Amino acid sequence: MDQERTMQPQHTDASSKQAHEVIKMETDLRDRCIRPGDANDAAQQAIANAEQALDQLSVNFDEWMATESGHLTAANDAAKAASFTPESLDELFQAAHNLKGQATTLGYPFADEICASLCRLIDSLPDKSRLPGILVDQHVNAVRALVSENAKGTDNPKASVLAKRLRDVTNDFLVQEKSQIKSA
Repeated sequence: MDQERTMQPQHTDASSKQAHEVIKMETDLRDRCIRPGDANDAAQQAIANAEQALDQLSVNFDEWMATESGHLTAANDAAKAASFTPESLDELFQAAHNLKGQATTLGYPFADEICASLCRLIDSLPDKSRLPGILVDQHVNAVRALVSENAKGTDNPKASVLAKRLRDVTNDFLVQEKSQIKSA
């Protein structure tokens, strides 16, 4: 093994009286890292295998996206039915956050942006009772439309405008809400 274990003296601050162990690596691991453009056959094969696996999984992307969009719609419906209680907002936020985390990988980068805007709306609003249901609906309906229309990639001008407009409206709304709190 190329490492050496040494015990260092204990810290002298009052909050911590325990000794700690420092592991000193004798090998510079940077020499073992895979870098873009490396000619390392194993690295290139691993990348090729990963890309092939992603291609094989991509046939399921539209189905997964539709499922996640359905979860977002259901969470929104439940939140509205519950009059946007903290618990229902948590579920709605989680559904939007999950979709945001997956949308770009699944080929829908504008759905990612729209879900990020929805998450920001829910998370940043100081007074959750002032959440505008119509703006939430617009976010959810936009994601549903993107999935329904199979609006993938970054070259869809309508999806781009829609995502930007929702982001701008959300930002404007949050600025107004925060300024009302400061003036109160």
